Amino acid sequence: MVAFGSRGTQTREDGTYILRDVPVGNDSLKFRLIGYTAAARSVSVTAGQTATYDVALTQQALNLTAVVVTGYGEQRAGNITGAVTQVSAETFNTGRVVSPELLIQSKVAGVQVVDNNEPGGGLSLRIRGPTSINASSDPLIVIDGVPVGTGSGGGLSAGRNPLNFLNPNDVESITVLRDAYAAAIYGANAANGVVLITTKSGGMTKPQFEYSVSTSASSITKRPNMLNAAQFRTAVQTYAPQNVAQLGNADTDWYDLVGRTAYGQDHNLSVSGASNTMNWRLSTGFLRQDGVIRGTTAERLSLGLNFQQLLFNDRLDIRAIQKGSRSVDGFTPGGVLSNAAQMGPTQPVTDAATSTGFYDWPGNKLTSADNPLAILELATDRGTTYRSVGSLQSAYRMPFLEALRGHVNLNYDVARADRNTFTPSALHSQKKSGQGGADYRANQSQTNTTFETYLDYTGPLTYVPGVFDITGGYSYGQSHAEYPWYLATGLSTDLLQGNGVASARTIQNFQDIQESRLISFFGRVNYNFEDRYLIGASLRRDGSSRFGPSNAWGTFPAFSVGWRLSEEDFIRNLETFSDLKLRASWAKTGNQSFANYQYFATYVLGDGQTQAQFGNEYVSTFRPSAYDPNIRWEETRATDIGLDFGFMNQRITGSLDWYTKKTDDLIFNVPVAAGTNLSNFLTTNIGSMKNDGLEFSLSAGILRGAKDELSWTADFTAAHNTNELVSINPIFGADVTRQRIPTGLVSGGVGTFIQVLQPGQAVNSFYVYQHRRDADGRPVFAEGTGADTAMYVDQNGDHKINQDDRITYKQPAPKLMLGHSSYFSYSNFDLSATLRAYYGNYVYNNVSSNLGSYAEVGRDSPYNLHASVLETGFKQPQYLSDYYVEDASFIRLDNITLGYSLTYRGQPLRVYGTLQNAFTMTDYTGVDPTAGLNGLDNNIYPRSRTFTVGMAVRF
Repeated sequence: MVAFGSRGTQTREDGTYILRDVPVGNDSLKFRLIGYTAAARSVSVTAGQTATYDVALTQQALNLTAVVVTGYGEQRAGNITGAVTQVSAETFNTGRVVSPELLIQSKVAGVQVVDNNEPGGGLSLRIRGPTSINASSDPLIVIDGVPVGTGSGGGLSAGRNPLNFLNPNDVESITVLRDAYAAAIYGANAANGVVLITTKSGGMTKPQFEYSVSTSASSITKRPNMLNAAQFRTAVQTYAPQNVAQLGNADTDWYDLVGRTAYGQDHNLSVSGASNTMNWRLSTGFLRQDGVIRGTTAERLSLGLNFQQLLFNDRLDIRAIQKGSRSVDGFTPGGVLSNAAQMGPTQPVTDAATSTGFYDWPGNKLTSADNPLAILELATDRGTTYRSVGSLQSAYRMPFLEALRGHVNLNYDVARADRNTFTPSALHSQKKSGQGGADYRANQSQTNTTFETYLDYTGPLTYVPGVFDITGGYSYGQSHAEYPWYLATGLSTDLLQGNGVASARTIQNFQDIQESRLISFFGRVNYNFEDRYLIGASLRRDGSSRFGPSNAWGTFPAFSVGWRLSEEDFIRNLETFSDLKLRASWAKTGNQSFANYQYFATYVLGDGQTQAQFGNEYVSTFRPSAYDPNIRWEETRATDIGLDFGFMNQRITGSLDWYTKKTDDLIFNVPVAAGTNLSNFLTTNIGSMKNDGLEFSLSAGILRGAKDELSWTADFTAAHNTNELVSINPIFGADVTRQRIPTGLVSGGVGTFIQVLQPGQAVNSFYVYQHRRDADGRPVFAEGTGADTAMYVDQNGDHKINQDDRITYKQPAPKLMLGHSSYFSYSNFDLSATLRAYYGNYVYNNVSSNLGSYAEVGRDSPYNLHASVLETGFKQPQYLSDYYVEDASFIRLDNITLGYSLTYRGQPLRVYGTLQNAFTMTDYTGVDPTAGLNGLDNNIYPRSRTFTVGMAVRF
């Protein structure tokens, strides 16, 4: 960090500093190097000279001098007074990475990245816990200055992660704005934090080509623990002898048949170049990755362009950015995983006597499992997404004031997502229900455009000491989306003819068109006095069309202060700290990421009509639904106190943060009293939630050897978050005595909810009966009179078991998240590894609860059972027992990579091998302890272990 007081500077790409318009007269200019020992703190440069630093010296304070991307600008890392973490390409996770968010999994304290295990599958990011119930809790994603989606999350896709369109190989760095102050410049879209993605640009004078290729193989690490053929036969003979005649003589492992070794390949080619006034990079990539369950594939063809041109003596800076892709997704048809668990292991796979050639339970009995191999063979589920994100950005440095620049940005985000799901009438599931075949098609599109213009000034002000960074501007964003779909049911033939269906009993058509606008005025001031005292403030005024006229506008202020203690004599003279900075911030942010038109009315699909009546015409109705004309923003107020530190000339660096944030006016979809509105449910603002936590990060250069010596850098992160739903306010005559809203719908029974939203408890806490245990710790099962009180604890002492005896018990979110990454190098070898651990997270094992009683073998045709029944002996299902809420704490080696660099015909070449999900240590008995954000394991997609080998060459 270079501090010039009131002097102005410009930084070149090579790390040298150019002094501009420095009025020092005949005296020499002295400046400090923040992050070095006292001996290296003072350097003298006469007026007009260029200060050039030794490269090794610069590396010692790299984390302070590095430029970090923030909202509408950049800052030196050492000047930041918010909680901001930047992860660069050198420390990204490696291996099979389909989605860019996985590059930073376990790399940033307080950031939880949860994937659903499919290649390119759905991803959820949580920064410092959830902030909403019905509105989105995903952060705003900004790619090269372009906000994508409609306020949070990644935008539109045909069923998988929306950010799959962005090739991870094109990403240069990912910056996470964790606290409200750092994110507040984005106002209404910043309640859940902000993730800034910067892509690679050109840097070499002559054209440079880079090519990388990798291939991978994946296998299932764990699957549901079901009874084998012998155990299943014994269960049927003992508990459902009437079904013995249906049993076959096979020994079929259905899960083994629907699974596979999944192979993948990834190719990336880029060419880049630069001159004194221009740099550019063009890239393309092709990825195909199969999933470990048959029918699952992810394929992406991507194209990227970054171009920068300087004109008029470097006063005008023009940048053009474009990212586009076509993604083709194959989805495992619905019912494959659940039926692989339910289908009897004594039954064969094929049957020559059936029309499909696959065995199914005879008689089309309503409660009988379906052959998962038949579903895989006959049903289809495909999606295709086309997406392009681009920007034309210009910045002009004013001739009358060198420190003042004007910016104009034009951004777009265009997506088209097609989804087709076809279920033939020949399938057992369709025959036994009498529904016939079904064909569903959706052709969704979304166009988001943004216009931004702003001024920024970086430099001194007359008669005021210190340096100012001032930004102020205007933003206009518009979104237009169309969501048409049709559903044909009751197909009597499985042949699709032309654009229609040969014969269908019912055809439903629907067209939903939605638009929204966001108008914003924003400003920010950062003040730096001698790199010792730092002050920041920002203000954003947003107007959103998602709210009624009376609540359309919101104001979001933010303030921060920083004190670099290491520049004070009482710390500097200790020769202990190379950097020590105390910072504090407060901010208010908003959340408008929920459905459009909630303040007025909703579009509702009309009753299904027959094809004879309407053919393929548009069939829908508009009728008033329950609405609250006063619905308004969710508002989050947050405070952060942090400490940044560095030792041994920044060889050891880290930060510690304490935060608290409270969200008011939560948007809920809640039940209302009968007769008080036009619906039984209403979307409105009714409650508040808070999150409190601690975050810690540490990076240490433990060994710093020369090229032929061992080097080792280790990074550590730790985060603790406590979530609490503070209040649910009574509305419109609702029952105020029962401050609970059930949630977490699970399989088993009718309308079974296993979680609750209750004041004083964490969001989505499990809501269960406390099961009594025997001397060996096994759950008690009883039958007959008094069975319930024998099995469950009577919480209120009324000698009966009912809803009043259910208790809140544990939560799905981890209490503590730990991460560790190590980077080794020796000679031409490099080795890296990433380890993470969650503590205090719980998962409801719905496969065990749904198939965990002997009643399942007494169905029309017997279902297979989960092996937990051998321990419990349950003869009837106990869906609401706390027995099925399991401790899912774990330690996992996510990634380990070994690489070797060499020169081939004068060109640098690197080969590597990566093992992902090397091992997981956990007591959880289900498929995966990271079973989604809500902790519900209901036949989830299994996690895989992946081995990847690859090569990268530059020429």
